[in-house]
Amino acid sequence: MKKIAIYISVLLVLGACNKNILDRGPLDKYSDQNVWKDMALINMFVANIYANMKTTYDEAKGGSWMMANITDEAISSRTFHSARQINTLQYNESDDLYADVWTNGFRNIRKCNLLLSKIPEISATAEVKRQLKGEGHFLRAFTYLDIYMHFGRFPITDKVLTLEDETAIPRGTEADCIKFILADLDSAGVLLPEKYGPTDIGRATSWAALAIKSRFLLNLERYQEAADSSLAVINSKKYALFPDYQTLFNPENDNNSEIIFDKQYGSAISKQIHDVDTYESSTFFTGFSSAITCPTQNLVDAFEMKDGKPWDKSADYNPEKPYENRDPRFYATVMYDGISWMGEKVDMKKGSKFNRATGSGSSPTGYFLRKFLNPKYDHKNTNSIPNYQNCAIIRLAEVYLIYAEAQFKLGHAEEARKYVNLVRQRVNMPDIEMTNFSFNSIMHERQVELAMEGQRWYDIRRWKKGQELIGAKIYGVDIQDDANGRNYVRMEVEQRKFEDKMYWFPVPLSERQKYPASNPLEQNQGW
Repeated sequence: MKKIAIYISVLLVLGACNKNILDRGPLDKYSDQNVWKDMALINMFVANIYANMKTTYDEAKGGSWMMANITDEAISSRTFHSARQINTLQYNESDDLYADVWTNGFRNIRKCNLLLSKIPEISATAEVKRQLKGEGHFLRAFTYLDIYMHFGRFPITDKVLTLEDETAIPRGTEADCIKFILADLDSAGVLLPEKYGPTDIGRATSWAALAIKSRFLLNLERYQEAADSSLAVINSKKYALFPDYQTLFNPENDNNSEIIFDKQYGSAISKQIHDVDTYESSTFFTGFSSAITCPTQNLVDAFEMKDGKPWDKSADYNPEKPYENRDPRFYATVMYDGISWMGEKVDMKKGSKFNRATGSGSSPTGYFLRKFLNPKYDHKNTNSIPNYQNCAIIRLAEVYLIYAEAQFKLGHAEEARKYVNLVRQRVNMPDIEMTNFSFNSIMHERQVELAMEGQRWYDIRRWKKGQELIGAKIYGVDIQDDANGRNYVRMEVEQRKFEDKMYWFPVPLSERQKYPASNPLEQNQGW
């Protein structure tokens, strides 16, 4: 079997030549029995499912917005984005928020069901068929999980159905939906190999299934099971923390020792790319209204000083130079005033060549995103292969923190502290002593270690801190110059709103309208 990125390349090249195969609807475009007798076409079909997985990078596609913008991590620089509607609670089911998660998700689920139904008739070795079956279960679980984490309960289908048949299926019960996802992940864990050779990079492994399962179990607050699953991944010794957090997400470090599962980008043929570097970099570098995801002062304040103390309790903090002596993860996450980037010293003062005074491309907080960006991105040659770094979907540091939170909730604070400190040691931050260790330590560590990686919303929901952290005042920094130099003044940017119904997004009206009036698709409570 060839590398998954190559599958995607061939898939799209063939699509350009054979519209009959690739331009048909998801239920019939691979109905030709000859397809299921050709391993090249089968592998292309599977590659297409991988390609349609939704990641944090895909959220930024085409200038859209990352989920970070509806948490206390960031605010979108574009006032017309739906993120602004969410933050002020000015939305309902007719706004079709995250409709792509539901619609594209079920499109991928149909493909998974078709794949699983065809495996018995595929002419291949038992090992190959076992792997394909495992991938089918993994990818279906991954997609259902994405739908569940946005909307909660979903219509359960494990068979190839017509669209008409699908719209007769009601949303499953909470217990049944959870059971279905976990069963798929368990099947994947049994069927998938532990590792692949270098030509199969990007395919799901049994450890990826277990890691994703541990994340799901933590969000379900099933702490013993979450601890058991995450510890199994840790004890496998298949992964190790990458030594340099600053370059962890750079393309030259794709598929490094810490990555358990990621989405592969970068094929020059397939154009399986993302827009993170183009839409999240300053207008100065891109030449158009970019820099969408703007970190908040709330997030900046979360990064401790190098001595391990909060900025407002540390003798190392200098208000005239507020960005000195911070947790190294700050410098890898936030584009701040004075940072060196692509040979330039970035001036974040409003009206500078880096930060527009008004409109799109102007940061409302005084910060731009640094995390994920490729410092070698060639803005003049966007087809250059090195431009497209992979997106880490789950990595070992998160698994450490899953284990730590689960153990703390089980009453094992010392074991939890051990793994929080392992994460801190990677960036040379001081260990947290037991006398100072609390659940707040775990929440803080997740906030700074996993900043912008798409888990913050779900963390806040699990911790039931929506009012405190989502419906909060959002702050930025006002940068001014006077005769004495540069001043940094904390300023309020936005007062957000939150109600408990916001923990789950409304099922999109466009999806509910597909159901007959005699059998309506149930809406989430409060919407």
